[in-house]
Amino acid sequence: MLCAMTLISLEGGSKGFNDRTLFSGANFELGEGERVGLVGRNGCGKSSLLKILAGAEVPDEGVVTVKKGHRVGYLEQEPALDPTRRIREVVRDGLTGRAETLAAIDEVHTKMATAEGDALERLLTRLENLERELESRGGHDVEHRIEATLDALDIRDPEALAGSLSGGERRRVALCQLLVGRPDVLLLDEPTNHLDAFVTDWLEDWFLETKSPLVLVTHDRYLLERVVDRIVEIDGGALHSYAGGYSDYLEARAERISAENRLEATRLTLLRRETAWIRRGPPARTTKSKARIQRYDELVDAAPDISPANLEFMIPPGPRLGTRVVTMKGISKAYGDREIIHSLDLEMTPGMRLGVIGPNGAGKSTFVKIVTGMLQPDAGSREIGETVRFMGIDQERVDIDPNATVMENVAGKQDVVRVGDKTVRIESFLDKFGFDARMRTSPVKTLSGGERNRVLLARLLLADGNMLVLDEPTNDLDLATLRALEEALSVFPGAAIVVSHDRWFLDRIATHILYVDGKGGTYLHHGDVADLIKRIAAEREQDRLAAVRQRKGGSEKAEPAAAPAATAAAKPKKARLTPWQEKELAQIEGKIAAQEAVVAELDVKLASGDLYKVGTDPNLAKSLQKERDAAQATLDATYARWEELEGLRE
Repeated sequence: MLCAMTLISLEGGSKGFNDRTLFSGANFELGEGERVGLVGRNGCGKSSLLKILAGAEVPDEGVVTVKKGHRVGYLEQEPALDPTRRIREVVRDGLTGRAETLAAIDEVHTKMATAEGDALERLLTRLENLERELESRGGHDVEHRIEATLDALDIRDPEALAGSLSGGERRRVALCQLLVGRPDVLLLDEPTNHLDAFVTDWLEDWFLETKSPLVLVTHDRYLLERVVDRIVEIDGGALHSYAGGYSDYLEARAERISAENRLEATRLTLLRRETAWIRRGPPARTTKSKARIQRYDELVDAAPDISPANLEFMIPPGPRLGTRVVTMKGISKAYGDREIIHSLDLEMTPGMRLGVIGPNGAGKSTFVKIVTGMLQPDAGSREIGETVRFMGIDQERVDIDPNATVMENVAGKQDVVRVGDKTVRIESFLDKFGFDARMRTSPVKTLSGGERNRVLLARLLLADGNMLVLDEPTNDLDLATLRALEEALSVFPGAAIVVSHDRWFLDRIATHILYVDGKGGTYLHHGDVADLIKRIAAEREQDRLAAVRQRKGGSEKAEPAAAPAATAAAKPKKARLTPWQEKELAQIEGKIAAQEAVVAELDVKLASGDLYKVGTDPNLAKSLQKERDAAQATLDATYARWEELEGLRE
């Protein structure tokens, strides 16, 4: 039985995979308004727990309960979409129950035409409830919500068939479907995988603004820091809960492990003493002796599960890197009519770690291929230093045999591997990457995505290079592996190019950020990713406002309210508008006029000299300016919607 504040719960949950127990006796609750991050090592059972909460998988033991009447939305790692349907149709499917709600509203309107007295009052109450329900399912302006979400998630061709999409594109469409539908509870498995930094930044804001209750599996540490208010870790088959964001989790987890280590030290001390007594041969089996033997057995049974070794590795420096690494002058590359890179100049120096970001499909991988010589530019020159030796991981992960074991993929048939100037046994080497005896002899195809990435990282350390090229190395990696990779890259003496959407990762390791905008433009940034996102967002907003002013007639002081009326009179109405769109269009001119009045009133207040006198609360001006910016944004959105509806008449 759920308490009033609990939306979804698991009691006494257990789940195993093959011969391994993922977690046992697990209890989990999600409360109203709560946002929980689910973390743990690759393969520990995070995705399985999420599937159990979503009802997509049954626990071996335990009971899942969902609060009555609450809709649960689930984003899985590999969503299945109908390949014959268009993206827009798939996204609209997220609005579950909306058609039924509209039908119920129509039915109430019909009955109200003849109802009187108490019956009419009941129908009015019913209508009010249905309108609230409709609003939660997209409201009357559902197409506007769909378009806005498609645009925010950078889904560029909503008329394309779902069957034409890559795995990453399918995940974005499935995420768009969930966000449009706005279920009561969100269960999200790696929602930021394959999202660029700008879209991820928007998604963070969406979570914070909507305050949607959610459970998310993610390795995105900025997301964990900004969005969640509790982190649950699966460790050693048990669930551990920590209040707060990522930094709070790190601190509390360190305290927990320290306490566990102290308990383990005490247990080992007692065990050594009892073992010595047992070996001496206890006297007659008195009651006291039997109790002591029983305590000895309990101490043995209390041994904790062997956890994987802490990931800690070093990327061998490779041959000495000279003063000249990579020099690119006037590099340009186009595919057909679309220019990906235009006249790029770049100088890579020893010790430089270049992070590369940009929208999906902007040309980041193209840039990497030009640097490594796998692709020739259309124009410009590329010079590579004589001592440069490339090594890296590509985005497609093609250089791995899924049918071979972990040991075979890393070392072939060899029993030892050479790391830098040292020779070590393959078993000891793989221990550093969290591969126990069972996993070392398992085929790679049985591993999780993050575990496969650890195989590639292990192979990377055996390469003899001084110029690292990593294309999306962080996808599916757990937090422990990410931290280990960051430490290794931070002390790597060579140079590196890293394409990644992980903002925390780039902020920790990159000395420079190259932004590729997908339209041929590139920009070399010397700050962190957050600063770059703010700068690009500000430039985009300026461009958008300039476009809005141009549509209004080139001046902020133009009389925009007259334009819709004049245009409407000049264009005869055609049947392409639905009845509800006709109704919306008839009302939108009044909304524009009313919103302009709000903006004008706020401008008068901001221009008042009294606002800036000594003694006046300085936060008042800031508050008014924030209110004015929000009002202007609403006005711009209303204009955009009016233009969209007018366009349907043409």
